[in-house]
Amino acid sequence: MFKKQIQKLRKSFLRRFLFLTNKEKLLFKLNDIKLNLDIRDSIDREIYFTNRYEEEQIKLLIDSIKKFKITHFIDVGANIGIYALNIAKNFPNIKIDAFEPHKGAFERMKANIHQNGFSQIIQSHNLALSVENKNGYLQASTRFGTYQSGGASISPEGEMKISQVRGDDLIKDVDSFIAIKIDVEGFELSVLQGIENLIKNNKIFLQIEIFDEKLSETSKFLEDFNFKLIEKGTFTHQDTVKDYFYINF
Repeated sequence: MFKKQIQKLRKSFLRRFLFLTNKEKLLFKLNDIKLNLDIRDSIDREIYFTNRYEEEQIKLLIDSIKKFKITHFIDVGANIGIYALNIAKNFPNIKIDAFEPHKGAFERMKANIHQNGFSQIIQSHNLALSVENKNGYLQASTRFGTYQSGGASISPEGEMKISQVRGDDLIKDVDSFIAIKIDVEGFELSVLQGIENLIKNNKIFLQIEIFDEKLSETSKFLEDFNFKLIEKGTFTHQDTVKDYFYINF
């Protein structure tokens, strides 16, 4: 307990020091991947202080891409691009589309893609995937003078105006093996409804974060499209949020 308190005080002191010295934006290396971080953001700050990010999920995804010979990875809710960057690092011949509506996180993702030399592999999109094409908003909390990317969610109103698009209007794959990761803070069913054609016409490995209260309707949709659950787990500190892994072949 005492050790945890010391670590918390150390993090607080270092965070304040970096803010006061205008060093909140910095270059950081995580598992040989260069990351442009802004430690005013909760996710970037967690990466900086823990030196890790969703390692179990990323390993499971990498193993599944190898196993199923995936040729296209679609990252929905990519944040600063850690999943996409890890996949590009491990599979230089794969095609990657990464979607992130939060402007700050998207700009850092673009910088990270360039910094690591993956511009020919990863196509980044400052968009939210949805069931229809329209403008919308991102509801995001504010801390340290910036809109936080962690927990930011699609909303009829909010602080950040965004563009929503149907995935089927952008992605036209047929007869391909595709891996899709969806982490969109409760908006997952709308994302899935917007990629019905993609799901029907391809073999899909799906990693999806689902809130407990959204599980029933999301599971029904996936079952209707012949998805089978192959793995699930609580990988975050939130007991009511779980990652589920499905295939439809």
